[in-house]
Amino acid sequence: MHSTVKKTLSLFLAVLMLCASLPLAAFAAENYTPVGDRDWLRTEGERIVNADGETVVLRGANFGGWGIMEDWFCPFNAPSGEEIVYQTLVSRFGQEAAHALFQNYRSNWITEQDYKNVAELGMNVIRLPIWYRNFQSDDNGTWYRDAAGNIDFSELDQVVSLCKKYGLYLIIDLHGLPGYQNDYDHCGQSKSMSLFDDTDAGKRYREVVTDFWVTVAARYADEPTIAMYDLMNEPLGTNITREKGLQQAFWDFSDALYKAIRAVDNRHIITMEAIWDPSAIPSPDVYGWENIVYQEHLYDVSNPAMLHKANEIRKADYGSPFYIGEFYPRGIASFDYMLSLYNKRELNWTTWTYKGTGGNADTSPWFLYGSSSIEKIDYENDSYETIAQKWGACLRTDSGAFARTAFADYVQYYTDGTVDKVALYTLGAFNSVGSFQQRWSLFKDKIKAIYTTILDWIRKLKTGDLL
Repeated sequence: MHSTVKKTLSLFLAVLMLCASLPLAAFAAENYTPVGDRDWLRTEGERIVNADGETVVLRGANFGGWGIMEDWFCPFNAPSGEEIVYQTLVSRFGQEAAHALFQNYRSNWITEQDYKNVAELGMNVIRLPIWYRNFQSDDNGTWYRDAAGNIDFSELDQVVSLCKKYGLYLIIDLHGLPGYQNDYDHCGQSKSMSLFDDTDAGKRYREVVTDFWVTVAARYADEPTIAMYDLMNEPLGTNITREKGLQQAFWDFSDALYKAIRAVDNRHIITMEAIWDPSAIPSPDVYGWENIVYQEHLYDVSNPAMLHKANEIRKADYGSPFYIGEFYPRGIASFDYMLSLYNKRELNWTTWTYKGTGGNADTSPWFLYGSSSIEKIDYENDSYETIAQKWGACLRTDSGAFARTAFADYVQYYTDGTVDKVALYTLGAFNSVGSFQQRWSLFKDKIKAIYTTILDWIRKLKTGDLL
């Protein structure tokens, strides 16, 4: 490694250590009630309840882009996914220096202020998408370790501490797995799914994933702040209800992960992702699963389609709670109808996603906070120092570059369980929550977001990364 890079790396590591020590003391306790032992969550029929048996409905946001980046809303440009960026930076600067760059990015993308922002919106949960490469240097299970030789969970420990401090539950979402669990860029690399293959490589990937979850579950087995372990984000992608061979492999591996985790942690909820359709995953009695929450992601284009999905969930009659882990009203679907429907049926939900960058991101209803002025890195040509700067303090939500969106103001109406009956019973044709000006701003912002999304689809069609 060049001496300049070594010096810079040493400086960055020192800054990271300083930043890691600041958040826990940076803000006054104010009126936040820390998560404690009485807040342990478990399932009871179709409800999530705390230790006193009181119903807890989880409503919050994803911290998308923290653990695994997508280039449509994060400061890099690689339509195929983050893997190519990671490998290029490792080849250019070395493993340790590249890892420090990504740590630098994560320490700025989400800071203590963001937990405070979420809590002030009345939310009570954060879903944290992570990538195995946040903790492991390769797809064979080689852990990053601290100076004492222990597995380095310092970043995740800090997330847990800050969630606890601000009274927020945490859902740990393994968004990108070794071997890739779907064919999309948001798992790390597009068109690369081999996790479920009936091959030696597929078997090895499944062993590494199992070890990953067992290690995480053993570490946090006694932590009430953690609401659930989200085993695999969008496994199989759109293939989940089409290819029955893969579907059975997914079911069997889900059961294997469930049993492995239960051997070290019999207390935390495990969430199983059906994504688009409850039939994509078996009912609990097939494998004898207990204390699980089923999860779907809803990105439908109309309010009747949303209602159809909600009715499918009801008809599944699995006797377990359902959680909408990601959602966005595409097309003519509307936020007021969607959120009212979720609240009426006591479906747990987390918006996708908390913050983003890129064209119109400062107004986009995809985000609670956005910036259209953040510069993307050129991972092939930018110097180490330039990448560190672009992934530095300018990424902080309170840096002055990010704006709170109209959607953040609007979603706040619903975090206490509010149901807009006008929107609900007119299928979103009319609504009564929020001022006309807010609703008009949200409508205009959504039109701009649709335009930006279409441009992104065209870009990925040209590169071959949109299936």
